[in-house]
Amino acid sequence: MGIFYETRSGFSDQSDIVEGLGILPFQTIPISSLDWSEYKALKNSDIWTAVTLLSRDIAKLDIKIKENGVYKDKNRLEYLLNRKPNSLYNGYMLKYIVMMNALLTNHGYIKIERDPNRGIYELYHLKTSQCRLRTDEYTNTYYYEVTTGNDIVKVPYDDIIDIKPFSVDGINGLSVLDALHEDISTQKFTKRFFANFFANGGNSSGLLKVKDGKLNPAARNKLREEFQRANSGEDNAGKVLVVDSTMDYQQLEINSSLLDVINKNDTPTKAIAKAFQIPLSKFGMEMTNSSLKDVNNDYLTNCLGGYMKTIESELNFKLINEKDQYNKEFKFDSSSFRMIDWDGYVETLNSQLEKGAITHDEYRFGIGREPYPDGMGAVPRFDLNHISANVADDYQLRKTSTNNQAPNPQTLKGGENDE
Repeated sequence: MGIFYETRSGFSDQSDIVEGLGILPFQTIPISSLDWSEYKALKNSDIWTAVTLLSRDIAKLDIKIKENGVYKDKNRLEYLLNRKPNSLYNGYMLKYIVMMNALLTNHGYIKIERDPNRGIYELYHLKTSQCRLRTDEYTNTYYYEVTTGNDIVKVPYDDIIDIKPFSVDGINGLSVLDALHEDISTQKFTKRFFANFFANGGNSSGLLKVKDGKLNPAARNKLREEFQRANSGEDNAGKVLVVDSTMDYQQLEINSSLLDVINKNDTPTKAIAKAFQIPLSKFGMEMTNSSLKDVNNDYLTNCLGGYMKTIESELNFKLINEKDQYNKEFKFDSSSFRMIDWDGYVETLNSQLEKGAITHDEYRFGIGREPYPDGMGAVPRFDLNHISANVADDYQLRKTSTNNQAPNPQTLKGGENDE
């Protein structure tokens, strides 16, 4: 199993954002010619918030298997995905690191370990930098090259799960960070301005004149550095400035409205939220006329829903064999988000119980309680005000027939006639 782990550093000193590779299918595809420089983007607090928020929320949701539309319990693949995919880390961590890499490096790879009978017994995350998708020049089919040190292993295409949230060809992933290049740069320069301003005690904008002297560039630089070292910084903020008769220092005023505009500029934050499709409320911005339930529904439907569908589709494609493709599928269990609004969640369960959509045992399971003993709550119950459509039609036909039939002569009393 040594090919799946690597101890070399994942950071580099190159640019913050990796440019798109622009590679067409059916070529040698360097999907993973990345040096992990994307992680520098995490130095931006909004990028950190977006990536960790999505990764955490995806990771905490269990992935279940539906068979013929019904959830199945105690499935081996569910156990691998949600509990123990391998001997190194748990199911939460597998989903977390895969989603984190998918958002940062365009691809989240999972290596499928199979037994001699092609059964699945372990799942491992692969670094994006380890994988390279290639095409066989003879069969024109895809396969992966997994690199560790000087070793290269050829892995079948079906044995690596590739989670890519954004793509235009289904093969190469697109980087959401490319769309945020200008916004990230704006935030970077804004924060650097503020940091320099306050780090220098507010004295970074000043004019120091040397009387009766002419300094060369080297001397000016040295004087500036010495003056700034002696008078700037948080320890010197607010202290009295002392200069001799050969110097004249003038404090240059900074327009406070400029600082206010820079400080309140939330355009980059909104752009980052929009690119990742995350509601602004998740970034600490208050949304008017929106309840907690509305915000969570918006987040689950318009944001997480798309990411979940991407993962579900890839799992269905790689983990379910061909004969089961029509009756089995992977689905995320998003009930934990509905439980955030507990009153609304319980009200929904009550409505389903009253209409017979769920049993008492299912209701009690939904609120975290044990089922009734002896199977008392396993049978759905219906109120007497609701009958099936068949019974209703039969009843209506009998009533109509009774009202329209001719009177029976044998039932008529003496002196009565049928006129």
